[in-house]
Amino acid sequence: MESSSTQQALFNHIKGLVPPNLALVDAVAEVLNISNDSAYRRIRGEKPISLDEVRTLATHFKISIDQLLHLKSDAFLFTGRITNNSDFKYENWLESVAYLLQMFQTMGPSHLIYHAKEIPFYYYFMVPEIAAFKSYFFMKSILYYEDWKTAKFSLSDDYSRYHPLMQKCSDLYSILPSTEIWSIENITTTLHQIEFYRITGSLRSNDDARILLDKLDLVIDHLEKQAEYGVKLYYGQDPSTSKVPFKMFVNELIMGDNMQVIQMKDKYLTGINHSVINFVTTTDESFNSYMKKTLENVAQKSTLISEVNEKERLLFFNRLRAKVQQSKKLIVD
Repeated sequence: MESSSTQQALFNHIKGLVPPNLALVDAVAEVLNISNDSAYRRIRGEKPISLDEVRTLATHFKISIDQLLHLKSDAFLFTGRITNNSDFKYENWLESVAYLLQMFQTMGPSHLIYHAKEIPFYYYFMVPEIAAFKSYFFMKSILYYEDWKTAKFSLSDDYSRYHPLMQKCSDLYSILPSTEIWSIENITTTLHQIEFYRITGSLRSNDDARILLDKLDLVIDHLEKQAEYGVKLYYGQDPSTSKVPFKMFVNELIMGDNMQVIQMKDKYLTGINHSVINFVTTTDESFNSYMKKTLENVAQKSTLISEVNEKERLLFFNRLRAKVQQSKKLIVD
């Protein structure tokens, strides 16, 4: 890279992506597999950085070269893994979610805007029975794992191997200040999944379905408490002990797509959901700026139900409960 100013811009950008507890020189030296002295000389501009090194740093830190060089293009750099049955299994996906949530914490004051298409899975992970069912759904019907093709679901099955990671994800999400935009249809997908598996014989008993729906009511209770007090909560936490801000909006006009925009100090990251379980992220400034404005506009056209608008809040959560009650009535022995 010939331009020292561009080289300086690269390292300034990387500095903003390195967690506060990690020195820039240590991070660069590790990624490039060079000594700290060699890293210092590149950071100070005393030694030009090669194109191969630029590529290595850009790949590791998920940096758009177009953005760095101020090039005009229609391309955006996204990063992500595709969940499979070989080198990136369901457990690895859970680990990647936990890693991102931890990164948001280490990068300083953060805030998430979440335009939800369904109930964010972090809430499902708070209740072991629902967490087990969603794990079954992901592995059987989305990831198509061979040994899950004929598997049936029962609440007596052992999903404990996933519990620590799911608990970690939900705990980390509970301390992340958030704005969530919901629709009454957010609960529909999970209700349909329970009913589909019940009538096709993939649930071992109707009692399993009944218990899952009862547990879903508990998720709704938790969400309503968050909305009432305007704070994020661990499952079962006393609202008076939380200082994590939470805003909840309802929008019945614009359906969400599980898109998330996260602010970390002066940096932004957009996460886009695809193929049900997978997601890609980008730190591209122009893309993130556009998506942030888009979600802010959606929020302005939505009804705030957290802390204020008690009537609207009660109506919304009662409608969610009514949907669960309808599903319960479909279960006939």
